Amino acid sequence: MAIHFRVETGDVMRAIRRLAREDAPIVTAYALTKTAQDIKEAEVAVMKTVFDRPSRFTLNALYMKPATKRDLVAMVYFKEGFGSIPAWRYLGPQVDGGKRQHKAHEKRLIRAGHMKPDEFAVPGAGAKLDKYGNLSGATIERILSHVQAAEQFAGYQANATNSRRSRAKRKKSGTYFVLRPDGTGRGRGSVAPGIYLRQNLTQIVPVVMFVKAPHYKKRFPFYETARAVFNKRLVLRAQEGFARFVTSRMKKAA
Repeated sequence: MAIHFRVETGDVMRAIRRLAREDAPIVTAYALTKTAQDIKEAEVAVMKTVFDRPSRFTLNALYMKPATKRDLVAMVYFKEGFGSIPAWRYLGPQVDGGKRQHKAHEKRLIRAGHMKPDEFAVPGAGAKLDKYGNLSGATIERILSHVQAAEQFAGYQANATNSRRSRAKRKKSGTYFVLRPDGTGRGRGSVAPGIYLRQNLTQIVPVVMFVKAPHYKKRFPFYETARAVFNKRLVLRAQEGFARFVTSRMKKAA
């Protein structure tokens, strides 16, 4: 006794061609996009562990580009526009190590002659920091205004003047001024270079200190995290996509 099966090879070949032509790109695009989403979520989770109180700007610094069936490339990368600073300039030293680049307010202090090109600004002992451990944007602008470094382009007056109103505001909130031991500011002797706040006739506190270029150790394993998630999740996401776009259709057809 024998059992014979007959398969119409034409039907099989047509199904395979359809799978390669229509289903495979959709499943691949789905798998790549979902894996990229997994990578982005993992990167954010890592940032929360390696950084001290990361701000929402830091946690939102990554962008995910989805794949499509016509463009089978999904990407996770740092946003080009990150406020006034591109995200890679802000986080790159944490990924690769090395020196960080000057921030916008540091460039303005250098242009005003208060900081040297190889110096950087860091919070001083008397600085009031926000919940993320940084000087607020409003405080930075007030400091720049007091030290005549706020004006960014012709016709825009942001620097503090000697008007009665400006003097009254400074008297109420205090006055920021530059001290340097090398004679470029008011300081002499062993005073640490930086920007100080005069709150009254006797109290002067350091708010921003000028230091040599800080070197960062690699803290954010961006590439390693992406590689680990990709290796772990891609096949699973492909199986998920196959079940969603191919197997489910076969069940309906049956």
